[in-house]
Amino acid sequence: MSKMIEINWRPDDRTLRQFGLIALVGFGFLAFIAWRELLVFSFGLGAARPIVAGTFAALAGISALFSLVAPRANLPIYLGLTLLSFPIGFVLSYVIMGFLFYGLITPTGLLFRLLGKDPLQRRFEPQATTYWSDPRPRRGKESYFRQF
Repeated sequence: MSKMIEINWRPDDRTLRQFGLIALVGFGFLAFIAWRELLVFSFGLGAARPIVAGTFAALAGISALFSLVAPRANLPIYLGLTLLSFPIGFVLSYVIMGFLFYGLITPTGLLFRLLGKDPLQRRFEPQATTYWSDPRPRRGKESYFRQF
């Protein structure tokens, strides 16, 4: 099985700085929706609302501060979130590809077979001496300037 995603175990300072600034926005957004009890937090946090929102706000501030002062200090947060999101991305990518193949490509192929369509001209012809098809004639060089 080939790897689709590689975990960057040794990110450079630039990557960690970018991560810290992105984390500022991401954790800040999570703090906002936790405080307002929106979206994922709509079930109600009750007395834990200030703690959850404060934790996300603190992570946002710490990540931003670290990215400006010492980007290497963002490494534990970066690796933690990477290790948390890696399996999710791995599974979802295969689920999405499976859905596209079995939900879109396969029904399209079955429909084409039922309707008798053969867009690749792969139909077996016993009387044919060859299955070679002549290529289209070459276009002139000026056609590259008129592509559409």
